[in-house]
Amino acid sequence: MKLYTKVLFFVVFNVFFLSSCGGTPEKSNMYIAPAELTEAEENLANLLGANGTQFICDFKLNDTVQSVQVNTYELKDGKWQLIAGGGGHQFTDGKGRLALSSDRLEEGMRVALQSDSNEGSTTYSSEPPEESSGMSRATSWLQNPTEILYEKEIPLVVQVLTTQNTISSYGVEAFETPEEYAKHGYEHVYAVTIRFSEKPVSELDSGI
Repeated sequence: MKLYTKVLFFVVFNVFFLSSCGGTPEKSNMYIAPAELTEAEENLANLLGANGTQFICDFKLNDTVQSVQVNTYELKDGKWQLIAGGGGHQFTDGKGRLALSSDRLEEGMRVALQSDSNEGSTTYSSEPPEESSGMSRATSWLQNPTEILYEKEIPLVVQVLTTQNTISSYGVEAFETPEEYAKHGYEHVYAVTIRFSEKPVSELDSGI
C-alpha cells in the first residue's frame, strides 16, 4: 500500500506541476528564486549528501532592508500556527543566499543565510508526532522567481503528512489559502516562510 501511495502521488503531483508551469516568470527588481547552482556547487552538495533534503534559493533586495525572518508553521483547525521562528535576524545586504535543510519538517530544520556581510545558521529540533513515522509525505518547494514585498511572508516549503492513500498536492502558493489543505483532512501540514522587512529586528512581530 505504501508503494502504491508514493507512485500515485508522483503522478498527481506531476500532472499539477506540468499544467501550472507554462513558462518561468521573469524576475522583478526584488525577488527570491531557486538558486542556479554551478556544476561545482552541485557536486559539492551531492558530496555532502544534501541532494533531495536541501533547498537553496537566491534573493535580491534594495538598500532599505533591515531584517529577515524565517518561520515554520503547522496547520491547526484550518489556520497556520507558528511552531518555530518568530524572531528575526539583522540583514542589510542587497542580495544573498538561503539554504533550508530538512527531510522531515516535524523533526526540525537547519536555516543557513549567506551574503557579503552575513553568514550564519540556526538549527531547531522538535519532538515529532508519534504516528508520523508511518505516514506518507509530500513536499512542495518554491519553483519560480517570486517578487519580494516587504513585510509579506513568502512560502518556501509546504509538507503534508497523512495516512491517506492519495495526496492532492498544491504549489506553495496555497499557503495563502490553508482551507485548501484543511478540507482534505490531512493529519499534519507544515509550511516554511521567509519575510524581509524594512523594520529592525526589535520591531518585528512573530508572524501571521
